[in-house]
Order: sequence, then structure tokens, then C-alpha cells
Amino acid sequence: MTSASTSTAPGPELLNERSIGGILVHLLSIPTGVVGAGIVYLVATNEFTKRNARNALDWHLAVLALTVLTFGSVFTFAELTGQGITNGITLSEPIAAGGSFVISALFLVWMIITTCTFLVGFIATGKAIFGDAWRYPLTPALVERVSSQVELPGGWPIVIVGYVVFAPLVIGGVFLGPHEGAAFFATVFGLFGLILVLAPLTGVAMYLHAKRASLTDTAGQPHTAAYIGAPVLVAVLAYALSGAFTDSINPGGDAMYVFLAAFWVASIAYVVRWRTTSN
Repeated sequence: MTSASTSTAPGPELLNERSIGGILVHLLSIPTGVVGAGIVYLVATNEFTKRNARNALDWHLAVLALTVLTFGSVFTFAELTGQGITNGITLSEPIAAGGSFVISALFLVWMIITTCTFLVGFIATGKAIFGDAWRYPLTPALVERVSSQVELPGGWPIVIVGYVVFAPLVIGGVFLGPHEGAAFFATVFGLFGLILVLAPLTGVAMYLHAKRASLTDTAGQPHTAAYIGAPVLVAVLAYALSGAFTDSINPGGDAMYVFLAAFWVASIAYVVRWRTTSN
């Protein structure tokens, strides 16, 4: 609910209390989920933007938890009924029938909640236009409860180091690992996590750490954008070359792998510069 002072404020004053980021974060988070809302929440300095991003993030964290529960249950049920990729214990017919009912109900709830994401996102956007940071319905205040833990104990470089360690393991698994079985599925999930979560979070970590440490104001220090922009330019070049000089059927995929590799090099460079500068 907005305060009385907000609701009676004249137009120009009300506009000053709102922000474009606070309005658009709800629409941004519909296709991007936790990643989009989380990035806006982490980089926002405007209080109105941060409140709206926190509300959107609470909803999408709840949806993500429901998604993991739903599809994790589907995968587990398939394994326990002999329909999966392993030869696990097969449930008895009565238990399997009950499990099937529960899985169906859970999947129906997931579909309803996922569909509601569009509705609540548009409602929150409309509320934000009129200066209200609307809390999504039926969502626990997850971010508020753990807000003290958002600032990582070891600092944001831990995220960057995590990318340096995790990226070659995932990419190596894609090219050198098995192409079937549970290990293959683990590699696929790892690749999606690398692209959709860890790489964007690493870019945010660079921005926040450089901002806090004032690295961009230090003589001879490249701007943080260079660590992100250079891999993007390399990926664009790889896409153009792949389409023009190779027979690749997926230049976009080639460019993505090139970006991940180039961003890995940039992350190493950032960590090295951070260590040498701090010392």
C-alpha cells in the first residue's frame, strides 16, 4: 500500500518517487525469471526499483522452487516406475497409481502458477506506474529474510572465481563427456545454469565489486564493461565467421561457446588484476 503522502503528491513529485527500472522490472522478469529480477535487485540503487525488484524476485523464486519440485518429482517418479534412464527400484502398482495422481496434481498447480506469472507481472507493472511497489500474492518474503546474506561473506570475487572454476568443467563435459545417461543430463543442466545464471551473475559481480572498490577510477584500470564487452565482440565475430566460412548448422551455438570461453579468460584477467591491485 502506498502512503498517504505518496497518494496525494502532485504529479512531478510522484514522478520523482518512481523509476523506469521499478516499472519495467516486472515485465523483464516474466521471460527471464529469477535471473532478470535478481540482477535488477542486485544492481539497483533507487529504493523504488529495489522494492519492486525484490517483490518480483520473491515470486519468481517461489515459482522456481515449485518448478524444481514438480519436475524433480516427475523425474523421480519415472525412475521408480521403470520409465527413466536407470533400472531403479520399481514401485508397486497401488503406490505407483497414487504417485501418478500426486504428480498430475502437482503438474496442474505448476501450470496454473506459471500462467499466473503473466497476470501478476502486468498487475505489478500497472501498480508501479502509479507509484506502488505491489507485493505479489501468496509469496513469502524470501529476499527480505536473507537480505543480510546477499552481500557474500568473501565478497563478489567469489562468484567470479566460481565461474573460472565451473565454466571449463561444464564446457569440457559438453565436448568430452558422455552423450547419454545421467551424466549427460547433468552436463546439459550445468550448461543451462552456466549460460542463464552463472555468466550473468558473474557480470553483475564484476560491476558491483568494481563499483565498491572504485576500480574504474584507478589510473590504468580498464572499465568493467571491457571485461564483458570484449567477450561479446569476440562472440559476434565468431558468429559472423562461423556463418561465412564454415559449414556449421548452428552459428549461434558456436558463438555462445566462444563467448563462454572468452568470458572465462576475461574473468581470469579480472581476478588477476583484482589480486595484484589489492596487494
